[in-house]
Amino acid sequence: MFENIEDAIAYIESKRSKRTVDEFRTTLRNLGINIKQKHMIHIAGTNGKGSTVNYLRAILNANGYSVGTFTSPYIIKHNDRICIDGIPISDEDLLMYINKFYNTIENDHMSMFEIDVMIMLAYFDDHDLDYRIIECGIGGAHDKTNVIDAEISAITNVGMDHAEQIGPTLYDIINEKMGIIQPHQLFITSEISGTILARFQEQCDARDARMIVVPEYENIGFPFWFIYKDMTFTLKDQGYYQVTNARLALTIASKLIKFDRERTVKAVEEAVWKGRFETLDYYGHRIIIDGAHNVPAVKELIQTLKFYKDMKFCVIFSSIKPDQAKDCIGLLKAAGYPLILTSFKDDRAIDMESLATDGIQYNPDYQATIKAAVLQYQMVVVTGSLHFISQVRAMITGEH
Repeated sequence: MFENIEDAIAYIESKRSKRTVDEFRTTLRNLGINIKQKHMIHIAGTNGKGSTVNYLRAILNANGYSVGTFTSPYIIKHNDRICIDGIPISDEDLLMYINKFYNTIENDHMSMFEIDVMIMLAYFDDHDLDYRIIECGIGGAHDKTNVIDAEISAITNVGMDHAEQIGPTLYDIINEKMGIIQPHQLFITSEISGTILARFQEQCDARDARMIVVPEYENIGFPFWFIYKDMTFTLKDQGYYQVTNARLALTIASKLIKFDRERTVKAVEEAVWKGRFETLDYYGHRIIIDGAHNVPAVKELIQTLKFYKDMKFCVIFSSIKPDQAKDCIGLLKAAGYPLILTSFKDDRAIDMESLATDGIQYNPDYQATIKAAVLQYQMVVVTGSLHFISQVRAMITGEH
């Protein structure tokens, strides 16, 4: 049992084990935790899950509804994973739940993610919420969030991220992610690949579920704008890719509520998802941080940066996955941006210096790298691992 939240979080973050969804479901059943709470929405996908959750939460909040959200990983602190109306679970509540479930955590050898899901379900059930939006961790079918009984499931897109865990092939990843589609459920996706959509439709047919596809929306101007129903939205300090995530969120929301036009437009336009093309001020200098940690995300970042071609900027990159890092560096180098590789403190750190080939710069100290870059460029773009982005954000904002 713990007396302070720091020790409690260190404890749960140290928990690593592999159990099945069925074993986890048994744990929840033995504890009497409600997995059939009202109005649950389940969101999976390779990229854009957190942004979609955030847009959907903002839309529902703006229209007068209370909303619980579960996302991962966190950017500032562990509590951020579990929120109500955008406010993270308090240290006091998180400590209470960890102590409450301590014996079960020990006896059932639970993992950190299982603990988070368990606490989230208990916390949400203890509050009178209108909606609960739950993001998958990795995959879908075997993700520990897949114990819930959702009324709508959604998949943002499918790419090759986490292939070592849910792959190795794209077909394997598709099968894993679409495992969140439940019988007689509404399923919504913003995926655009015909092959993947055909596989989704097969699954929906087999489960008597109805599929809605959010069509691709091409935007050629900046700031980015789009129309949904009778509403026009303009995204000024958000990534190009957020148009797709916002339209997916609006499509989901349209099946749940009737929109107040002005409130909905304001909610979407003012939504900020920390670490996703987030603009920060660093002593009067502009820094963009974006957790583009895989190839699809880097391609989307590059698409956004094309609209900043008149600005002098550089890209600072770091990663914890060597194969992904090589591919991402190749894309950024091919795009022609001044590219600086750096390192940060992490147990899974890789040798970034060995990837600094063909004239690419390397500086081992990311803080010194950023401080030097802002003096030379109009804008500095920091991207790569979400763990890297989290540390950079803490350095700039002072939030821990």
